[in-house]
Amino acid sequence: MDRLIFHVFSGKKLLKITFLAAFGGAVLLPLEDAAGYTLDGRKWTTNRTVVMHLSLGGPQPLQDGSASFNHSAATALQTWNQHLAHMQFAPVIASPLPSDKSDADNSVLFSSTVFGDAFGNTTLAVTVIARRDTTYSDADVVFNNRYVWDSYAGPRQSGVEDFHRVALHEFGHVLGLNHPDQAGQSVSALMNSRIGNLDSLTGDDIAGARAIYDAGPPYRTSTPTANLVNLSTRAFIGTGEKVLIGGFIVQGSQPATLVLRGIGNSLGARGIRNPMRDPMMELFNASGTRIAVNDDWIDSTDAETIASYRLDPSSSLESALYRSLTAGAYTVIVKSFDNGDGILTGTGLVELFDLGDTGGRAGNISARGEVLGLDDAMIAGFIVGGPQSKNVVVRAIGPSLSSSGINGALPDPTLELRDASGGLIASNNDWQTDPQASLVQSAGLAPTRTQEAALHRNLPAGAYTAIVRGANNSTGIGLVEVYDLSPPPN
Repeated sequence: MDRLIFHVFSGKKLLKITFLAAFGGAVLLPLEDAAGYTLDGRKWTTNRTVVMHLSLGGPQPLQDGSASFNHSAATALQTWNQHLAHMQFAPVIASPLPSDKSDADNSVLFSSTVFGDAFGNTTLAVTVIARRDTTYSDADVVFNNRYVWDSYAGPRQSGVEDFHRVALHEFGHVLGLNHPDQAGQSVSALMNSRIGNLDSLTGDDIAGARAIYDAGPPYRTSTPTANLVNLSTRAFIGTGEKVLIGGFIVQGSQPATLVLRGIGNSLGARGIRNPMRDPMMELFNASGTRIAVNDDWIDSTDAETIASYRLDPSSSLESALYRSLTAGAYTVIVKSFDNGDGILTGTGLVELFDLGDTGGRAGNISARGEVLGLDDAMIAGFIVGGPQSKNVVVRAIGPSLSSSGINGALPDPTLELRDASGGLIASNNDWQTDPQASLVQSAGLAPTRTQEAALHRNLPAGAYTAIVRGANNSTGIGLVEVYDLSPPPN
């Protein structure tokens, strides 16, 4: 993966493109003599949602009415979005994600350096892009905090730089646009290399963006069903037996079409401490044969399909698989990809999305991982598709894992079931103490150890969360399971 400083936007003079890593040279591709734009020749995965983490300070009233530089940047991103058919920006205002040039997330920030490298003497902002072959993997935009900034329209003001027009320009580079004036074109365009009184996109700027993103496969939508349509589990992921292992069963005479994801580093934007930096995913069938593997989802041959369902992970380092699977039991393992940096642990998330476009379904799911104390519980999420309510059994298994040869099993798991707003629906420590324990038993799902937890509930359509902890703050390897008790499809 090559990484380069793609653009230096100067207030006084033209500056050449500067590379952080060896690279064969910039590619300027005027599509035709009359085109008022030039292209880098690379772009984001088609239909991708490019999440931009805006970390530009707190509330600050600006001249154009923006509430902060974050809001001004978000407005600039939305301006570009109006002209993008097969790619969209998604701004995260005041993102807590730490800025890092090698995290494969996209950060926008003020700084006195470009990740430790000095700005040029007259440099207002720098866009740093990493690429793989013909696609981008991440982009960071750094504004030089040596200058006085505001956000305003109209002619440039002496001693105060307009953040908004510079942001529009830099985000054009994030799209894959270069400087038309440096390619010998004499046009009025915000993408020219010199800042001036122009404060909005021109037809040439827009034509350049459309040249990149007007064509692509159609967006797709999953089909609403009465199944458990989205199941996920978050836990701390270690090595060896402490990796995160998800199990699920495909039911029905027809295959089920699924997207599986292993999420790590981008969890930092949700305030998760110590997220896994670079997760990878392996998929196995019931006989233990590995049938698919993925490290970085953008390298998958199904990347465009995953993005077309709007299920593309926000970080290029996350993993994802798109598969049509026949009836049977499957296992997915999420662990760290070994980059040789020694960072092999962290909090991660395994997710299953049932796209509902066939008669098959993913009926049950389980996840095994390490349950730690305090905030490092194991958290399973699932969605009951409507419109009918559904009987489910949720279990938290611990000590009985020892009989399967698991070392360090969670000795006494507890279970909480919460609704989409976080309200507590039910909780359980020892499964036999629950008022509906007999229904768990009649469903054939009674845990084998009294210390294990289980809940039987009839749930209306909606999102739910099951939280597994250790009683008395105990720790160990635990298993969370969600069973769909409705009849399987034919």
